[in-house]
Amino acid sequence: MPVNPVSVQSKTLTGSRSKPTSVVSQHPAAKPYVISNPNKQAAIQAAQLRQLFAASNTSLISSTLLAVILAYMQRDMIAASVVLTWLILIMLVAVSRTLLVKAYRTAAPGVGASTRFWLKRFRIGVLAVGLVWGAAGFLMFPANSAQHQLFLVFMLAGLSAGGVVAFSADLPSAVLFSVTSLLPLIIRLFVSGNGLFVAMSMAGFLYLCFMMVSLRRINRSITENIVLHLDAAEREETMRTSEQRYRLLLKHSPIGIFHYDIDLVVTYYNEPFADILQNSVEAIVGLDIKGFKDPAILAALQRALQGEKVVYEGEYKPSPNAAGIWIDMTCAPSRDGVGKIAGGIAIIRDISERKQAEEMLRVSAIAFESQSAMIVTSPDAVILRVNRAFTALTGYNADEVLGQTPHMLNSGRHDKGFFNAMWTSLQETGHWQGEIWNRRKNGLIVAEWLTIAAVVAPDGRITHYVGTFSDITENKDAVAEIHRLAYYDPLTHLPNRRLLQDRLAQELVAGARNGLYGAILFLDLDNFKTLNDTRGHDAGDRLLVEVARRLRATVRECDIVGRLGGDEFLVLLADLSADAELAAMQTKQVGEKLLEALAHPYDLSGYEFHCSASIGIRLYRDQELAEELLRHADLAMYQAKVAGRNTVRFFDPSMQAMATARAELEKDLRLALAHNQFKLYFQPQMYRNHQVVGAEVLLRWQHPERGLVSPLEFIALAEKTSLILPIGQCVLEAACAQLKRWEGSENWRQFRLAINVSARQFRAADFVEQVRRALDNNGVNPDLLELELTESLVLENINDTILKMQALRDMGVRFSLDDFGTGYSSFSYLTQLPFDQLKIDRSFVHNIGVKTSDAVIVQTIIGMAHNLGIEVIAEGGETDAQRLFLEQHGCHACQGFLFSKPVPIEEFMAWSRRLPKC
Repeated sequence: MPVNPVSVQSKTLTGSRSKPTSVVSQHPAAKPYVISNPNKQAAIQAAQLRQLFAASNTSLISSTLLAVILAYMQRDMIAASVVLTWLILIMLVAVSRTLLVKAYRTAAPGVGASTRFWLKRFRIGVLAVGLVWGAAGFLMFPANSAQHQLFLVFMLAGLSAGGVVAFSADLPSAVLFSVTSLLPLIIRLFVSGNGLFVAMSMAGFLYLCFMMVSLRRINRSITENIVLHLDAAEREETMRTSEQRYRLLLKHSPIGIFHYDIDLVVTYYNEPFADILQNSVEAIVGLDIKGFKDPAILAALQRALQGEKVVYEGEYKPSPNAAGIWIDMTCAPSRDGVGKIAGGIAIIRDISERKQAEEMLRVSAIAFESQSAMIVTSPDAVILRVNRAFTALTGYNADEVLGQTPHMLNSGRHDKGFFNAMWTSLQETGHWQGEIWNRRKNGLIVAEWLTIAAVVAPDGRITHYVGTFSDITENKDAVAEIHRLAYYDPLTHLPNRRLLQDRLAQELVAGARNGLYGAILFLDLDNFKTLNDTRGHDAGDRLLVEVARRLRATVRECDIVGRLGGDEFLVLLADLSADAELAAMQTKQVGEKLLEALAHPYDLSGYEFHCSASIGIRLYRDQELAEELLRHADLAMYQAKVAGRNTVRFFDPSMQAMATARAELEKDLRLALAHNQFKLYFQPQMYRNHQVVGAEVLLRWQHPERGLVSPLEFIALAEKTSLILPIGQCVLEAACAQLKRWEGSENWRQFRLAINVSARQFRAADFVEQVRRALDNNGVNPDLLELELTESLVLENINDTILKMQALRDMGVRFSLDDFGTGYSSFSYLTQLPFDQLKIDRSFVHNIGVKTSDAVIVQTIIGMAHNLGIEVIAEGGETDAQRLFLEQHGCHACQGFLFSKPVPIEEFMAWSRRLPKC
C-alpha cells in the first residue's frame, strides 16, 4: 500500500498551491511531542482524521485486491466454504468502510466534538478489517503446503506494513491493525509445535515489536508535520489579515502614501494619493516622478534618496490648466535588509482647506479690527474681547470692559421689554439687529446700529455672541434727507410720484372702508414750454414753485398735493360725499378754485406771466388700481386740453375707449410701416393759373381693413410714438426717388417736390445727414427738393434750427415756411433763417371775400414776403375769386382743390399731361 502520509497531509491542509514541506525529524531519545493548547490539539486531530479518510480509498482497494489474491491462491489448500466465508467477511468490512468514508465526506465535519465521533468509528472499522485479516492466520493457513504457508506469511506481513503506512496518522488505529492482523498468525505458528514455525513465530513477534516502535516514531513525525502546516497556515492567515488590515488602512487613510525606487518610479501608492494627483490608477502605476513640473517637489523626493528626511509644503498643480492645491509632503528613505537605500516613501496631505481656514482667520482678524466696533461675549453676556474701534467709539479701554457685561453701556432710554424682545430673538433665531441708544464713557448718549449674532457649536450649543455696532447719530439726518429725496420733489418739496402712489393706495383702502368718495385731480400747466423756451428754465422753475404754493394754499389741510414731474401736478381729495353726484360737484368746485388761483399773474423777477391749467378729474370709492386711476385722470386732463384748456373735465368710459382705440391704431401703425402700407399722394402747385411748378407730397395710409386713413388720424400718434422718424425717412427717400425718375423727362424734370418735416424728425441729431444721404443715393438736384417747416418747429430751438437750415441750404435744398400766420408770427426770425418761400395758411385763403381782416392779413403777408425777397404760395385755393385776389396782390403761386385734390403719382402725371403747354 504505497501511500505517503506526509504528501497527503500537505494537500489536505494547503491545497495544490502549498509548497512541499519536509517531515520534522526528532531524535529517538527525544521526549514525546506534547500539545498543550486544546484548540490546536483539536485542529491536529481534525487534520489526522482528514488524512486517515483521505488514505481510506487506497487502503480499501489494496486490502480488497489482496484478499481476492489470497483467496485465489489458497483455493486448493483450504476448504472452499472457509475461503468463501472469509472473502465475504472481507467484502462486508470493505463495504462498511466505504460507506463510512462517504458519510464522512458528506458531513464534512469541522474541528470539535465531531472529530472524536468520526475517529471512533474509523478505529472500529480498522479493528474490523484487522480482525478479519487476523482470522486469515488460522482460517487460510494450509497445513500441508510450505509454499502456501510462506505466501500467507508474506501476504500478512506486507499487509501489516501497508497498514502502518495507511494508519500511522492515528497511532491507536495503526497499533490495532498491526496487532489484530499479525498476532493470530504468530500464535498459529507458535502452537504448531514445529521448530521452524516456532522460530518464525518468534521472528514475527520481533517484527511486530519493531513495527510498534516504528509506528510511534512515524506517528510523531506526522504529528509534527501537521503542527508545522498548521503553524504555517496560521502565520499565513495572520499575515494575510495583517496585509488586508494594512491595505484597508492605507486605502481609507486621509493622507496619500506612495513608495518609489531609486529611479524615482512609483512602485506603490494608495487611493488618496491618486485623488491628490487627480489621475487614474493606470496612469500612476509605474509613474516616473521625474516628469513632475514642480522642481521643489522633485528636489524633496531626491533628497530623501540621499538619506535625508525632508518636509515640503507648497502648491501643486495636477495639470497646467487645473486649479492648484496646497500639499504637505514628508519624504524619507526606504532601506533594504542590509540597510542600503532602495527607494523612498512619501506621505502627502491635501492642506487646501487648512490654508483656506488660515486665510479666513487672517481675514477675520483684519475684519475684527475694522472701522465698526465689535464685542465678543460669552453665552451669559460676559465681555471677552473688544476691538480698537470699540475703544475709540465708547471711550473705554479693553481692560475696563473685559469681564463686564454690555449693561455698562446702557443709556436708560430702553425699557425692559426692549431687551426681553432682543434676547428672545437671539434665542429663537440666533440673530438680532436694530437701533439702540448707548452711553459713552464721557456720558454722551449716541444712536448706534447694533447687530448681534450667536456663534453656535456643531452640537447646537451657543458658545459666544458677537456684536457689531456703529455710530448713526449723524446718519439719522442723512436718512431723513434720503427719505425726502426719495419721496419728495426737490424743487417744490411736494410729494413725488412714488409717495403719491403710496398715499393714493392708502386712500383707496380708506374709501372702500368708509364708503366716501375721493377724487384725483390731474393738473397740467398750459403753454409752460413756451415760458421755458422764451425765458429759460430758471423762470420755469420759479413758476413751478409758485404754482405748488398756490395749490397747497387752495385745498384743505387733509388733502394731498404732489408733483408728478415736469409741469404735471396731482391733488388727492379725500372724504368727499357718499353720493356720487354731490362728490362730483364738490370736486368741480375745488377744480374751479384751483383754476382761479392759478390764473392770477405771476411775477417772475420783474416779468409778468399769465398761466392757466387743464385739469382732469377721476372719482373713486372702490378699491381700484392706483395706476389705472391715474391713467384715467390723465385721459381726462387731455380732454380738458382738447376742450380749449383752462378748464376741468371728468373721466368717463368713452375716454378709455378712445385710449384703447389709440393703442390699437399704434399697433396697426407699426404693422403699416413694416408692410409698406403708406402711399404718397401729390397735390400740384400752380403758377399763374395753368403752369405747374411742382407738387406737395402728402402721406396716405392704405389700411387693409379700414381703407384709406386720413393723416389727421395717425400723424399726431406717429409724432407721440416716434414712429414719425422712420415714416419721415421713407417719405424723404420716396420723394428723392420720384425726382430721379422725372429727371429724364422733358415735361417733369423741372418739377419741385415739397415734403412736410415733423418737429421730431427735424430735431434728430443726424437729420442733415439723412437728407444728404437721400440726395446722394438717388443723385438728384437738391434745388428740386423743398422742405416745409412750421413756425412752432422753427422757434422751438432757434439756434439748432439756424445751424441745420444753413447746412442744408449750403447743399442747395429749399425751405418753405408752412402755415404762416397761424403761429407766433414773429417777423424777426424771418431775417435770420434762409427761407425760400412762405405758404399762406388755408384758413386765411378760405376767408378771402368773407372776412376783411383775413384779406388784409393775406395782403400783409404777401407784401412782407416781397420786401424780404421771399416767394409766396397760398394753399387751400378753391375758387377763381380767391385765385384772382391772390394774383392781383402779387401771389402768383397757389395749390388747392381749384386745381386738383391730392392724388396718386399716376393720376398726377396723367392730369399734368392734359394741361395746355405754355
